[in-house]
Amino acid sequence: MQLITLTTDFGLNDPCVGIMKGVIHNISNKKDLKIIDITHNISPHNIEEAAYVIQISYKYFPKGTIHICVIDPGVGSERKPVLIETSNYFFIGPNNGLFTYILENEKIENIVYLKEKKFFQKEVSNTFHGRDIFAPVAAHLANGIKVKSFGVKLKDKELIKLKINKPYRYKKSYIGQIQHIDHFGNIITNIPNKGLPKKICGKVKSHKFTGLLTSYSQGKPEKLFAIKGSHGYLEISVKKQNARRLTKVKIGDKVKVNL
Repeated sequence: MQLITLTTDFGLNDPCVGIMKGVIHNISNKKDLKIIDITHNISPHNIEEAAYVIQISYKYFPKGTIHICVIDPGVGSERKPVLIETSNYFFIGPNNGLFTYILENEKIENIVYLKEKKFFQKEVSNTFHGRDIFAPVAAHLANGIKVKSFGVKLKDKELIKLKINKPYRYKKSYIGQIQHIDHFGNIITNIPNKGLPKKICGKVKSHKFTGLLTSYSQGKPEKLFAIKGSHGYLEISVKKQNARRLTKVKIGDKVKVNL
C-alpha cells in the first residue's frame, strides 16, 4: 500500500484539497493508493507553524510515505519546488523553510529541484502549484519514477532553513518560547519534556503558572498549569478553557520555567 499525506493551509471551504486528490488519483496506477489528510487548517502563510506540524507528524507513517506540504506564500515566484528523499520518507513542497526540521532530524539521500515539466500538469498556473506540480509529482513518484528523474539535484545548503530559537538554561531556569498553539488553546513551548523535574513554576509573558500535572483534569479552573505534552514538549494549559484566550499570547512569545 502506498500512502500520500497532505498538509496545507487551504482550509476545507474551497475545492483545492479535493482537486489535488483528484489529480493524484488521475495519474496514479496504484489501486491500493491512499491519501491521508494531516491537516488543512495551518494558519494562512504560516511556514513556522507548518514546519512544527510536519515535524511532529511525519514519523508516525510507514516508511516510504510521500508527504506533500503546501504552505506557499511565494507560489509563482522564483522560490523552487523541491522533492526531498530521506532514508525513510519523501517530502514534496516549496523551498521556503517548511522542511527545516526534516533536514535536522532525517538522513538526507537526495534533494531535487523539480524542473521536468513532463511530470507536471500540462498547464501550470502561478497560483496553484499544489495542483499543477506537487500533486502530479507525488503521483508519478508513487508510480515508481526515480527521484532523480524529476529535475536537478540540489545540495543541503541550498535549502532554506528557518531560524530556530532553541531553549537554553540560565541559572536555575529554562528560557524558551511558544512554538505552537493547538485547537484547544493549549500553549505548546519548545522546552523538551525530557529532564524536567516533578515540580516547576514559571511564566509565559506576564502570566504565571505552577505545577507539572499529569493530566488536564487535575487543573483548577482559570489557573494556568504545565503538563508534559504528547509531542515531547512542555505545554501550558488551563482546565476546560482556552489558555491562549486567557493569556492573549502568540507564537514566538517568551516562556520561562523555574526548575
